[in-house]
Amino acid sequence: SFFAGYFGACEARIRMLEKCIHPDADLQQMLVKMLASEDENLLFDMCTLVNEMGDNYLYELFCRQLFELDSDDLDYRNMLACADGDQGRYKEAEELHCQCLETTKNALGEAHPSTLDSIDNLAIAVEEQGRYKEAEELHCQCLEATKNALGEAHPSALDSINNLVTAVE
Repeated sequence: SFFAGYFGACEARIRMLEKCIHPDADLQQMLVKMLASEDENLLFDMCTLVNEMGDNYLYELFCRQLFELDSDDLDYRNMLACADGDQGRYKEAEELHCQCLETTKNALGEAHPSTLDSIDNLAIAVEEQGRYKEAEELHCQCLEATKNALGEAHPSALDSINNLVTAVE
């Protein structure tokens, strides 16, 4: 859960959420205030919260604000790419995933788990645009690299197999 083990760190967020829940609170005003914030911890925590709540629209807004604050942060870039994909903006997601992949590959190498995750995320964005053959090739590349780096029985390899099968169906 979002708050598990982090009560002290989340106390200010809890107070802010309680204001939102209060019957006289102006929820829209509170969200505007949070989205205008430059407090990366607040924005990240709200990203996590609204994502767990399943609100893709708010998730994308909070991700975009984080990305605007620090566009060099690969986690923020990847979160925004996933949020764009969740909103059906697969071309934008693909562009961001390509950037993540190139940066991760250059910084960590082709066999690093973060690089493999980037390949998989890119493959999904490509697949969602109906480019199934290209997605299949990316999934195969990811599967082979994952098996070589982590072994065939590793959960990431099994995820890659599942993603490949889904892409081929």
